Amino acid sequence: MAEFQEDMLFKNVADEDASVLLEIIGKKSRRTKVWTKELRHIDPTYYKPDLILDLYGENLLLEFQSSRVDDEFSRRGHSYAAITDQNKKNGKEVNLAVLSTAEDSKIIEYRYNNLNVFRYEIIGLENLDGDKIINNVKIKLKNNEMPNGKDIILLSLVPLSKKGKNIVEYIYKVIRIFFKLKNLTLSQKDLAFGIMWLTTDKFVNDTLERNIICDLFGGRMSLIQEYGENKYNNGRDDGIEQGIEKIILNLLKSNENPEDIAEKTEVPLEKIIEIKNKNKL
Repeated sequence: MAEFQEDMLFKNVADEDASVLLEIIGKKSRRTKVWTKELRHIDPTYYKPDLILDLYGENLLLEFQSSRVDDEFSRRGHSYAAITDQNKKNGKEVNLAVLSTAEDSKIIEYRYNNLNVFRYEIIGLENLDGDKIINNVKIKLKNNEMPNGKDIILLSLVPLSKKGKNIVEYIYKVIRIFFKLKNLTLSQKDLAFGIMWLTTDKFVNDTLERNIICDLFGGRMSLIQEYGENKYNNGRDDGIEQGIEKIILNLLKSNENPEDIAEKTEVPLEKIIEIKNKNKL
């Protein structure tokens, strides 16, 4: 994780929005507190669970997983739970739940010695209807109706409900919709960005593409601005140019308007039209 993103991830998520996420994945609590940042400071070189929630009756570790769990993952999960248990101040039990794109919902049992078994829950997201969620948000936007908090969090989970190459395809579809969303609360932005950032970080393999997507989604246009400012300069980084062209091409393929892309990315409109024409879109 990049330093800024790791430090800021889920920092501003409010209790009510974290509770909506729990409801979506089938868990409920009368009390919810995001605990991730504080516990990451215990051992920042190793201890990096995705999201830690202090709930009414438990401390819940949430992990986003794109492949089937194995013994290596179970050992890491057991370490997360043990460190959390050692450092908790509230006397509650510690549980691990994995939001998975690769497996159906089930309980995993990992035996780490003759006497002890570590159990944790896989929550498969296969039942989320990504296209229906996207359609619902689009209809609300068309009717000038603001999507609610649950709509926003469901939208950010859509790519995680997909498998294989569809994950990246739906990352772009969701980014395109988030371009159009206005008046989101800080908490909604933080939770949605955190989920999307984790999804992108885990499932987009190309480093440059991954960084630019995170910039686009988070509203931090550092790489885009670098491209715009240095477009005609000698020594221009062609890798950055190619990476941004790839992002723009994917946005165009998802039927994003060139004018909207230019506004959001700060890449000149003529360059976007050039990319569109070159690829006969």
